[in-house]
Amino acid sequence: MQNKLTQHSYFTNCAEVSDSNFNLLTQQQQTQLTQVEAAFVLHFVADVVQSLTTINVECAEEEQYFVRLTDVLEVLDNLQMLYNTLCNNTATYKFTIAQAAQALCAYDTEYRETICEQFEDACCTANFTTLALRVICNY
Repeated sequence: MQNKLTQHSYFTNCAEVSDSNFNLLTQQQQTQLTQVEAAFVLHFVADVVQSLTTINVECAEEEQYFVRLTDVLEVLDNLQMLYNTLCNNTATYKFTIAQAAQALCAYDTEYRETICEQFEDACCTANFTTLALRVICNY
């Protein structure tokens, strides 16, 4: 019997994706982001928009078409969804880990695997060892 987490292959490098790993986390860790983690997610999604925009500009100049137009529009929608949850009065991030998961995993194209792999690598580099696992478990 396949456990419910290994059916998702988006994140595979930082931590073994398993029910037992996820169950070692506290309920708060499983379901909530810290403000630092939320800032990291927001910054990552904004960087993805910037990267896809650069790709589209370069393709328009060289190839006369936009290679990642659909992807950037979807990511931009998700970035806006995250921004709409920010609280200006307290300068806090109010989006949930489920909303972060949507912003990172809810793509219909092959781009979903790309953005998930990039997020996992960014988490490893920034020493957010459980963040990628927690995000996928909330998708």
